[in-house]
Amino acid sequence: MIKKLATWTLSVCLLATTSAWATPADADMAPSDRQLAAMYWQGHELLKKSDWNGALERFRQLETSLRQKEPASADAAIYWQAYALLQARRTAEARATLEKLRRDYPDSRWSKDADSLLRQVESGPNATAPMKGADEDLAEVAVTGLMQAPPERAIPILRKVLNGSHSLDVKKRALFVLSQLDDTAALETLGEVASGGPDPELREEAIRMLGVSGEDNAIQRLQAIYASSRSNEDKRSIIQAWLIADRPKLVMQAARSETDEDLRRAAIQALGAMDATGELKELFDNEKSSENRKAILQSLGVAGDAKTLAAIAESAQPDEIRIEAIRALGIADNDGSGPALVRIYGAAKSSEIRD
Repeated sequence: MIKKLATWTLSVCLLATTSAWATPADADMAPSDRQLAAMYWQGHELLKKSDWNGALERFRQLETSLRQKEPASADAAIYWQAYALLQARRTAEARATLEKLRRDYPDSRWSKDADSLLRQVESGPNATAPMKGADEDLAEVAVTGLMQAPPERAIPILRKVLNGSHSLDVKKRALFVLSQLDDTAALETLGEVASGGPDPELREEAIRMLGVSGEDNAIQRLQAIYASSRSNEDKRSIIQAWLIADRPKLVMQAARSETDEDLRRAAIQALGAMDATGELKELFDNEKSSENRKAILQSLGVAGDAKTLAAIAESAQPDEIRIEAIRALGIADNDGSGPALVRIYGAAKSSEIRD
């Protein structure tokens, strides 16, 4: 069955494009920083448009930023540089970039994909697909090739993959490809898996991919699933999808009205990652729970709001809240944090505050 899928899909892909043999990035490999994640997906948008030079430049910028902020995640940016170079027929540079990836990140999650890409480099421009040697790997490559096939051809095949007996990895590839197709039917298929898929891991991936798409109808589908779901794990995944889609109002709604404390905390943390300081301040002012107020302060630290944290640390709040605000100032780590901490230390009358 897998060989049949591969043969069938390869024929579609070869008609569509000769540059379809890259491995897509799983959403969980994107940077955790919101701005860097946006840059990551912008690079993929340029790849979809076959703007190889634009994508190369974007992923080079991303690598530079990641080496400063999230050095362990820079391997993804290097891999996609190599892919863009290969598609631009700059094979010598692609090979050098892949060698840099191997050298700098010998244990990279992208090693397997890099090996496949290197085989393409070594096979020359006439290679149609990397020969991984395993049927399942071939199926993954074939599914990936549908990313640049016409949607009316790709979507029926991808639906068959999702409804078939293929591995979870192959089905996840299919979900990613669906998220990259500019077609209502693709989003509808993602929504079906997200709301009623029997496999919880695949359901989580479909939810994430709806967030990656960022389309209004995809976000509306997520809202409907959140409202009807009884699964905390699905709701947690939807909160993360709203983060990816940059929808702070929806995350704020969950943080304000959710009755489950773990989900409220997940929403509060997501607001911090989104730099939603206005929403966090509103939550803090109206929150009664001491533990939730502490969680909000931590998120303000993640968002870098040193001004608000300093004001709370110097206020008449209970010592445990002031101490948490001081700790969050350390997390904020921006130009305003140091002077504020010095000022608070000098004015502190409690040894607990000074320590």
